[in-house]
Formats: sequence, structure tokens, C-alpha cells
Amino acid sequence: MLELVSPDNGLPQTLDERISIFQAKARALSRLRRWNGASDVTVAQHLVDACDHASPEVKCYILLHDIEEDQTGDLITPIKDRMRDLGIWDAFEHHIVSPIRQRYTEAAGLIWPWPVHVLYEITRIDQRLKATEYRDTVDQSIVANPALPPFITPYPEYMLPWSPQKAETQFMDRAIRYLPALGGGNG
Repeated sequence: MLELVSPDNGLPQTLDERISIFQAKARALSRLRRWNGASDVTVAQHLVDACDHASPEVKCYILLHDIEEDQTGDLITPIKDRMRDLGIWDAFEHHIVSPIRQRYTEAAGLIWPWPVHVLYEITRIDQRLKATEYRDTVDQSIVANPALPPFITPYPEYMLPWSPQKAETQFMDRAIRYLPALGGGNG
């Protein structure tokens, strides 16, 4: 899949350049708090936690499932639902979210669009992490209980927020370990 990183597609050419763009993402996402700021868990920590719960095939994709949020913000579900009600979510996702995810997917040396079975596993893990984050890290006086399907249960381990430095370091560890264009494989 490293052929995706070629001179013709405008993606970074050298390993150092690819590492540099993911390092910049790691830094930005490690300083962006989830739940519209009502949690001390950062997007980078969330991505690492998701990666650590994924199957070997999905680890590389799930590490990128919120990669755009340093540019879009971490939109909470009620906002997304309201955007859907207003008929603007599809355009936002198509014109803003998807192009960013596609660029980083291709820069990572992965297939775009993501396979359906990968998306299914990402959704399942993301919902369980959402339930876990809400239980353990969200100021519930600020954010009402999220509407999750009744069969979604939090992970049993208690979640503690990381420092931005730890989140950044752990994100880059997983990126180098799992993203093909950064030299990773299945860990």
C-alpha cells in the first residue's frame, strides 16, 4: 500500500515527512478535549484507547477515525443529530470530514474508502468508549446522558485521563506501530 504515497498524489514523500504530519496531528489532538470540553480525555487518548481495543486488521483505521477533529472540533452527538435534522450533516461530512480522513488514510498507506467491516468494528468500539468516557470522565452536570443503544456497555476498566504529553506520545507509538506508510504493520 505504500504505492499510495507517490509523487502524483500530493502526499508526503519521505518517511520523515509522513512522520512529521502525523506528529503534528498527535500534538493537536492531544490538546483537544472530548465531549465539547466536558471531559479531560483528549481525542488522541480516545484514538489510542480505540486502537488498543481493536482487532489487528482494524487498529490502523480506528487510529484515524477522528483524525479531522483538530480542524472541526469534537462535535457531540446532540449537535450532529441537530445537523442531521437540519439536513446539513451529510454535506458537512462529505465536504469537510471525508476529505480530511481520506487524505490521512492515504498518507497512512491505507485503502480509501474504508472497508464496511472495518467501519462496523469502529462503530462498536467507539460506542463502548463513549459509554466508558461518560461513566468515568465526563462532567455529567454539563452533558446529559448520551443516547446509546441499550446493548452498549462501558468497558470494565476505569478510565483515567492522560496528560497531553502522554496522549501525544502514545498516539505516535501506535501510529508508527500500525500505520503502513510509517513502517508499521500489525504491531
